[in-house]
Amino acid sequence: MSEHTISRFDLHHVADFLPYPFIIAEVINGVHYNTFLNEKFNEEIGYTPEEIPTIQAWYEHAYPDAAYREEVIRAWDEEEINSKQEGKVFVRKKSQVTCKNGHKKWYEIKAAVVDKLHVVAFIDLDKEITLQEELKNINCNNDRMLSVLGHDLRAPISNLTDISAMALENNMSQEDFTPFIKKINKQSAQVLDLLETTLNWSKANFNTIQVSKEQFKIKAIIASVVAIYKNACADKAIEVKLAITEEATLFSDLEIVTIIARNMITNAIKFTPSHGQITISFQDNTLKVTDTGVGMTADRIKNILGNSYASERGTNNEIGMGMGMQLVQNLAEKIEAKITIESKPGQGTAVSLIF
Repeated sequence: MSEHTISRFDLHHVADFLPYPFIIAEVINGVHYNTFLNEKFNEEIGYTPEEIPTIQAWYEHAYPDAAYREEVIRAWDEEEINSKQEGKVFVRKKSQVTCKNGHKKWYEIKAAVVDKLHVVAFIDLDKEITLQEELKNINCNNDRMLSVLGHDLRAPISNLTDISAMALENNMSQEDFTPFIKKINKQSAQVLDLLETTLNWSKANFNTIQVSKEQFKIKAIIASVVAIYKNACADKAIEVKLAITEEATLFSDLEIVTIIARNMITNAIKFTPSHGQITISFQDNTLKVTDTGVGMTADRIKNILGNSYASERGTNNEIGMGMGMQLVQNLAEKIEAKITIESKPGQGTAVSLIF
């Protein structure tokens, strides 16, 4: 057995001993052949030598998206050039690898050259980067909440300030005072709804809502929600129909279902014009809220379900969080349900909660 063979054997033995994935490649006639994958590589990333015999095959499996694969290769080539210029003996770069089981994981990939052998190690960064992304999302959510709250609370609070100042200065007659009070009362109710939505949305995003399932009658829950918004419906002369039998029951989390139903119904009220109609039904484990409102385009539905949309004012200039449907989808996932939307511009909308 030659000295070169013994050296390679020892290298393979050390690679199998190490706690992270390794590839050992050899350049033959200008082609990078993957001659050895350690046990940790097989266990964690999963590809066999037959599946990735060359570096090109590795790229195709590890980065199935062509655009991302080109980006990774380009970045790696640039890093190799920079490392040579700086006199470094290794190259390292972060990338998201697609494992054989389809799971995507972030690694810091380090490569060094030993004679004609290329030794490539994979350091797992998945938990670290996932945590960074979660923290980034939390910060974005916090910024969004503060921005929306600042915008939507400014008008009603400003009105409250104005009316209190006028009352203190005795500059308002009883005739003027009454409609002003009605307006403030309406806006105060909207602000309370806004704050409740924000609180529940925050809890959902910080994973503090615990699911507790029980059996309950769905009609009673929906009727109680509709009663809360009786005045809002009356202001717009909206007729609300409950197409739910007294016997209809559901086994789920009562609080979460109530929150979701409230958001579905308030959205229907918000986007239904005066003298419109809202129908709430429950059949085949599906709660559906159908309105005769303004409707929406397919792109709008896609953006809503993808959580990439901005809040809009309602048909009566009602304020909105821009988070209501995001809250609904987050909560629906917690109770193993899903949200669907059917709509056409000018023909109304049907939002379903499917259990």
